[in-house]
Amino acid sequence: MKIEAIDVSIELNKKLIVSNANLKLEKGKFVGIIGPNGSGKSTLLKGIYRTNKIKSGKVLINGKNLNDISIKEFSKIVGVLGQFNNVAFDIPVLQMVLMGRNPHKGLLESDSKKDLDIALKALEKVGMLDAKNKSFFNLSGGEKQRVLLARVLAQEVDILILDEPTNHLDIQYQIQILNIVKELKGSVIVALHDLNLAAMYCDYIYVMNKGNIIKEGTPKEVLTKEFIKEVYKVDCKVYEEEESLYIRFKK
Repeated sequence: MKIEAIDVSIELNKKLIVSNANLKLEKGKFVGIIGPNGSGKSTLLKGIYRTNKIKSGKVLINGKNLNDISIKEFSKIVGVLGQFNNVAFDIPVLQMVLMGRNPHKGLLESDSKKDLDIALKALEKVGMLDAKNKSFFNLSGGEKQRVLLARVLAQEVDILILDEPTNHLDIQYQIQILNIVKELKGSVIVALHDLNLAAMYCDYIYVMNKGNIIKEGTPKEVLTKEFIKEVYKVDCKVYEEEESLYIRFKK
């Protein structure tokens, strides 16, 4: 097992946003968190990757308490990809990706040939090598997100946390990002809005509503028309094709 959240509760502005959440990410699995807007998905993930303070409960990374792991050590194990619109640096694309090598370097240590090779390989993997000298600021939304994914890949981590990474992206870029991550065959936990994307990519799904994890299981176990109606208040049909699901919403 790579990550385990045990009875995690998180408060923001003295309001309880996540209550007693329990979640596991096992090695090599692609785990999704879904739920309506404001259900606590991103808040829980931010607790796991140290942006939000945990009020009670604990998070274990490879069996070690998160509080006992230094930020540098954490960054060698866990990489985080959030929403591209939170990043607006006017620096070359290659320099942005090289930032992913910082956890592996000393305080004033320069980029080595190894660092450069890793960064270029990461850019090639996301299809952005030709843009290495362009300004990150001038890229499109989909291009920015692929560069940020390359930065995470350059960290050479075992665990990826994707915090609503496909928000504001065209479907083409959503699928590109998730395809690249899926092909890595690493340990991934992702917060998603799109139920069809969750059905396509996730091995296991947790459903959050009003700060609580209310259901968990495989996509087939979780994404039933009855449960979707209960949580999202919409009617739909769920179609099965071999090993995949497809959800079509009714008007």
